[in-house]
Amino acid sequence: MGSGSLTFVHAADLHLDSQFKGLERAVSGDGRMPDCVLRRLRNSSFDAFSNIVDLCIDKKVDFLLLAGDIYDVADKSLRAQLRFRDGLARLADAGIPAFVVHGNHDHCSGWRAEIKLPDTVHIFSDKDVESRPVVRDGREIASVSGISYPGRAVVENYSSRFARGAGTPFAIALLHCNVGGIEGHENYAPCRLDDLLRKGFDYWALGHVHNRAILNPAGPCVAYPGCPQGRHPRETGEKGCLLVRVTENSDVAVEFFSTAPVRWESVAVSIEGIADDLTLLENIEDKLFRFRAAAGGKPIVARVLLNGRGSLHKNLVRASYAENLVQELRSRLPAAEEDFLWLDSVRVATSAEVDKNELADTDTLLGDFLSLVKKGRVNQDLKAELRKTLAALIEHPRAGRYLTVPDDDELGELLEAAGDLAVDLLWDGEE
Repeated sequence: MGSGSLTFVHAADLHLDSQFKGLERAVSGDGRMPDCVLRRLRNSSFDAFSNIVDLCIDKKVDFLLLAGDIYDVADKSLRAQLRFRDGLARLADAGIPAFVVHGNHDHCSGWRAEIKLPDTVHIFSDKDVESRPVVRDGREIASVSGISYPGRAVVENYSSRFARGAGTPFAIALLHCNVGGIEGHENYAPCRLDDLLRKGFDYWALGHVHNRAILNPAGPCVAYPGCPQGRHPRETGEKGCLLVRVTENSDVAVEFFSTAPVRWESVAVSIEGIADDLTLLENIEDKLFRFRAAAGGKPIVARVLLNGRGSLHKNLVRASYAENLVQELRSRLPAAEEDFLWLDSVRVATSAEVDKNELADTDTLLGDFLSLVKKGRVNQDLKAELRKTLAALIEHPRAGRYLTVPDDDELGELLEAAGDLAVDLLWDGEE
């Protein structure tokens, strides 16, 4: 049964009213983040949602899908709920319905204000999967099925509850879940890709994973749009939503649209071949401006990683050098609310001009340590032992609030940094 052509926007993980608490504590003197920059960040989740609404109206889509975590916390702020209502009202005025599920951050057990949403909005129940038709000119063009979270930790495979209705023209499943145990995200509503593919839906509109991912391009299309605005320095690059076009034959074409008013970026700068401090400063500055140009001039919050081997390493490891470098760069970069380029931090991961592989083969304390570092990067048993050791610190009631379990890449970086530190402390510069 053909649906006729249709278009919709698929977005998720708005996290309205994200607080950026770590950055808020940094607002003070001594070159810390200016209040105007923080204000722009605090409004960025609202501005990103407004950009989603603008896209829907500009493209004259048939409907909007929001796949969970509309709000940042279960006890949603009044400000967030009002701004959400305002955006949905703009859609309603344009005749565009919206279909919404709530996820682990904004589950249905949390507090909500008595605010009436437009009749064009359907919030899916947390009791069981519901299905709602999408009607255009008196004809059903699609059906949306979805379920919200009753509480934070949903361990059931919710995809097993979905079933395509008979005679549905274009069937969409709206679900906040983790497909295949994607790392870095809680394994809520866990499922496998095969669980979704065999359900007979035409499009799975997913949320929860903050990186954009098309898990199955077609037959059916299974997609995460990612979050529309990065919430912390690890959520780098373009963030946005998906515009989905469906042909009369139910073929699906997905197009990404950037919605984030502020970009987080991680910028790596090598010290190799750099002989003096001013050249390093200018190289960092130039690279930051090139990143912002590539982002279309959007405001950027950047972290700089200094890496590579070179003669400047001896300067970079001096106490307070990195902090002084940050302050000097901040004085050179724009800090206006509309076009800031804010340097969050500089991390030094440089090395002296030595060959650690050669040193690892020497019969010395340093050689033994570097040999162990090399082994730790490839030996799974040793990796497991290292994670077990780190767990005591990560699970500490105070320290654990600032730490997460490192993935393989992060563990490799920590081992590399440990090897570099050992060279700095133990190598006497002689063969």
